Parts: sequence; C-alpha cells; structure tokens
Amino acid sequence: MLDRDTLEEAANAYFAQLVREVDQPRDLPADDYDNALAVQIEQSENEIERYDGHLRAHSYTDGDRNAARAMLKPMGVDFDELGPDGQLAALSHVVRAKRQQMRYLLHGLQTPASQFIADDELFGSRSLAPAVQAALPASDPKPGLLRPEVTLGSSIDKFMAYQTKKGWKGSMRDETMRLFGWLKEEIDPDTPVESITLAQAQAFRDCLMDLGKGAQGRKLPLRQKLAFPGQERLKFATRQRYWRFTKLLFKWIEDEERVPDPIGSLRFEGGRDEVQESPEPFTTDELKRFLRSPLFTGYKSPHRTKQVGDCHIRGGHWWSAIIMMFTGMRAGDVVQLLPTDFVFDASVPHLIIQPGLLPEGKRKSSKFGQKKHIVPLHPSLLTLGLRQFVAGRTKQNPKRRLLYEIALGGNRQSAGMTKYWSAFLHEFKLYKSRRATHVHRHTVIALLRAAHVAGEDIAAIVGHYGSYRETMTERYGGPQGLERKLATLAKLDHGFDVVGALGGPYDPKVHRY
Repeated sequence: MLDRDTLEEAANAYFAQLVREVDQPRDLPADDYDNALAVQIEQSENEIERYDGHLRAHSYTDGDRNAARAMLKPMGVDFDELGPDGQLAALSHVVRAKRQQMRYLLHGLQTPASQFIADDELFGSRSLAPAVQAALPASDPKPGLLRPEVTLGSSIDKFMAYQTKKGWKGSMRDETMRLFGWLKEEIDPDTPVESITLAQAQAFRDCLMDLGKGAQGRKLPLRQKLAFPGQERLKFATRQRYWRFTKLLFKWIEDEERVPDPIGSLRFEGGRDEVQESPEPFTTDELKRFLRSPLFTGYKSPHRTKQVGDCHIRGGHWWSAIIMMFTGMRAGDVVQLLPTDFVFDASVPHLIIQPGLLPEGKRKSSKFGQKKHIVPLHPSLLTLGLRQFVAGRTKQNPKRRLLYEIALGGNRQSAGMTKYWSAFLHEFKLYKSRRATHVHRHTVIALLRAAHVAGEDIAAIVGHYGSYRETMTERYGGPQGLERKLATLAKLDHGFDVVGALGGPYDPKVHRY
C-alpha cells in the first residue's frame, strides 16, 4: 500500500532534487547568446508537451519506471511490489515532477528575476512546497543551460552522426544501425541512459549471445531471431562484434555526455567450442589446378573466361588473381588500384595502397584508412608483364581504374571480385568454405610461414599492423623498408614454376591486354 501523503512527500523530495540539477551553472555562450537561449526555450517547451502527453495517455516509459523506483526508495517503498493502481499513481507523480522541472527551467530562462510559482498544486498552489523551497539557493540563480535529457534514442542518433563524419558507411553503418534497432526494441528509446538498469543491459547481452544463424538477414523482431536449444547460433565472432559495438556506443555516451556507462565491464564470453572458420589456403596441387583453368591456359572470349578457347588476353580478371597470388593483398584494395598507384622506376618497383578518389566519384575505402601501405612488386609480376599492362591501360583508358571490368560493390568495394571468383572456384571444383578472394591472402601467408619467415616480416607485407608490435622498440623507426619487404617476398615459393604454368614471360605478340 502507498498512502497519498507518502507519495506526495516523495514527489516533492524528488522535485527538489530535480531543481538542484537545474541550478547547476551552465552559462550560455556570449557569442551566440540569443540563439542558444531560443534553442533551450524551445527544447524545454517540447519536453513539457511530451510530459503532458504521457500524463494524458497514462503511457509511461521504462525511464519513468526507473525514476519512480528512485523516487520511492528513500521512503522505504518498493515500486515493484505495488499493485497496478499504486504503480500508476507513482508514475504520474514522477512525470509531474519532471514536467515541473521543465517549467522551473523555462522560468529561469525567460523571467529569472521574478519568483517562480508552480502551476501544479502538488508542488504548492502559489509557491514552492517547503522541501523544494529549501533546495533553492539563497540568491536568484543565474540563467543557465539545462542539458536536455540524454535518452537512448537521441544518443544513438548523435553517435551515428559522429561516426558517419568519421567515415563509417556502407555495410559497417548498415550493420551497426541494425544492431541499434535491436537495442531500441529491448529498451525504450525514450529511456534516459542514466536510468538503464544492469538487468536491461544483461538481457540485451543475453539476446546477442543467443542470436541464431542467419539472424542478420531475417526481418523479424530480435526475440524471434534467437536460436532454440540445439539450433545453430550465429558465429561467435559476429555476436562478439555486436557486443563490442554496443560497448563502443555507451563508452562514447559516457565521454561525450558525462553519463555513466550502464554496461560497464559486463562480460561476453563463449565461442571456445566453436570452430573459427577461415578459408583454407590452396595446396600446391590446387594451385596447379587453378592455373590450368581456361582463364590462364586459353579461354573462349573476354566474356566467357570459364570456357576453353584460344584467347590469351591478360585482362583485368587475369591480373586480379596474379596480383593477389604474389602480394597477398585484399581484394578490395586490388580492385581499387589506379594506374598512378604503381611506381616502376624506383630502385624497388612497388605499388601503393593509398586514399584517393576513384573515377566513379567514390572515395577509396580500405582497412588502412588514411594511411599508405607500400607493397614491393615480386619479380615474377614484372616478368609476366605487369608494367606493360599498366602502361597499356593508362594509354587506352587513362581515366579509369586499372581493373575496370570488375565492378565495385555498393557497400563493399570487393563485391564484384568476390562474386566472380566465388563462382569461378565453384565451377572448377576448387571451392571450400569461405573461399573466394581471401584464399590467396591466406595462401601467401601460409607459404611464407612454411619458408620460416618471421611473423613480423609477414605482417609487414600483408599489412597486419599491430599484430607483432609488442614492444616499444618495434613502435619506433617507422614501417619496414622496401628492400627488406622485397627480400621477404623473394622467399615466396608456390612449389612449382608459376610463370611457366601461366604461359611464360610476357610476349606482346601473344599476351594482349
């Protein structure tokens, strides 16, 4: 049971606390005082209207319920043990206190020199109730800024706007928005972040841990995406990534809004018994079979590269595979190469993975971000005619990407490469789980490791920065020089004569581009 006197006393004490929060000095910026003041007045009026709507509809949020629990706790009353009528009364009182807080703020912004008179009889018909009056400062408060309530929904919007400015786009942005959509299903977006409970955070964490296989693609509510006992779950690495981005959101809110992180150090454990799938590298026999396919031995036409014929044009698809075979580059970096990314006349010929603008008008997208990554050109690439290929394409199509016949993806730049090579490997019985373009990267790393190359040197070639930088000494001196990188690539041994298997050195009479 909750008697009326206890409830009104709790509401007045809670309102007194809200008044103290408003009276924190937050001076308006002198250089834009009028605009900042107008914004605060408009926000306060909008909040009052929102609270009026809650009261009229008797519709309350999880944030209101958490506030009601906090309001009643000093009175020794447990909100969750009240009956429906008692809970409804407590919720209406807590929202009336919040609404009156906005009225008090609006008064301070518009008429700070006059006495504040509450318009809700709960807090005094002509002046503030005693508990509230005692909370006021002795002198008139300075007009200041009250930070608008930091809700989950508004915080997600700000976080995504911030990350978009930093460069988040495509699949990363889409996946993150899907994750936050699930979060808003579990926690009302109007909930103040500081009111999110540990139980709510744990419940969302547990949902992520139980996501079923294929959950990303099904347009169902989060709770309908969970795996039943015995059903296969989404890969642990993916579920763990979702939790990592959830933590990133709340850490950002803590740093930007000074609101305590509600999930703190909650653990996300598991995955020890799950197979970490990664594409198997090619064996020597598989590489030989790969290079005996029509694309490399002679194909029907540029549009029928999987059928046997007499065409020996070393075009974009041909070079995309060979470049990956001798560099271990990611498909997305290969497909975005421009002729100007190649430097053939240096003491060590090389290519540069670097930011820039693509002819399609899109900016380059790479895991290297704004950093440059330099890859020496293996001598076999030069023997096979890479220099002539780049020069010829520069002359023929100076304003296009080097491998222009391979389409860029909408979200992932590598989508065109993945589609082509996945179908190619299926066609010639070389496909295994997750094999497409990344198989060449794994093969290069496996071959260098088999040649007893140090992990640090392998990382320098493929660009796994940070993997082997475990000491302060290794952080100094900048990236490895090209001579050392070239010496590493010289140890790349595919187990047979690749140049011979590809038809020998470049011959302009045979190998067109």
